Amino acid sequence: MKKIALVPLAILLAAPVFAQDGDIIDPADVTKVYTQAGVLLSGNSDIQLQGQISGGLENGQQFALLAEAYFKDEDRNANDFGSDYTNSRFQYFHVFEPGFHAVPKLGFSVDYINTRDDAAGMNNDLISIGGVAAINPAYTAGLLVFPRLGVITGDIELTQQGIDDSVSGFSAGLITAKYLGDSGSYLHFTPEYQSVSGDTIEMDTVSFKAGINAPLNSARTWWVNTRFDYTKTSLSTNNIALPSDWQSEVWFGIRKYF
Repeated sequence: MKKIALVPLAILLAAPVFAQDGDIIDPADVTKVYTQAGVLLSGNSDIQLQGQISGGLENGQQFALLAEAYFKDEDRNANDFGSDYTNSRFQYFHVFEPGFHAVPKLGFSVDYINTRDDAAGMNNDLISIGGVAAINPAYTAGLLVFPRLGVITGDIELTQQGIDDSVSGFSAGLITAKYLGDSGSYLHFTPEYQSVSGDTIEMDTVSFKAGINAPLNSARTWWVNTRFDYTKTSLSTNNIALPSDWQSEVWFGIRKYF
């Protein structure tokens, strides 16, 4: 089965946003907010473009607005970079401090996800609402741990099968990070499960994402990002399962924090 691009909510919640004055830039903590822009390239020459702005309220709460788009070469020509639009997302992300020692920060997001992937034979328009919690590292031996849960609703069209269905479901994941020395570099690992269904479509996605991100200067305003994705999407229509395989992809990119 061709790979179907349904953006995991964990990626939406993990996106870094705008640094407050005097703060050390620390993208490993997904509940810190920064303004940033980035570009990533995959081993298949796909392109991801991302931009984000953020700010804060007088009560200390912070927020961010994210826009992101993916492009790929549908003919999979090894000499061509991605130029065909496949999907995008727009997100509002809000972070506040509930005053709990064990859970010092909570965040929630509202996302619109759009896919127009002719190669995969899939169009979708989805809304996702999710929450993420920051666990106090004192309880996790210094490991940064952020459990998250989300709900999903919207429409999915499978163009090759001529099926258009309204679906709903959920996603659950665990965002983790481990600092590598004192430079701010960190290893990240995110497992996630996602399930949506409607009258004719049932789709389950299991993904594992891992990589290393590192600053390129002492001010930590320029970063190199790496990520390895390992994903399997199981899809059935009218109770008939379609063939599916594990898919892997490597990403490399540069990100600028302002």
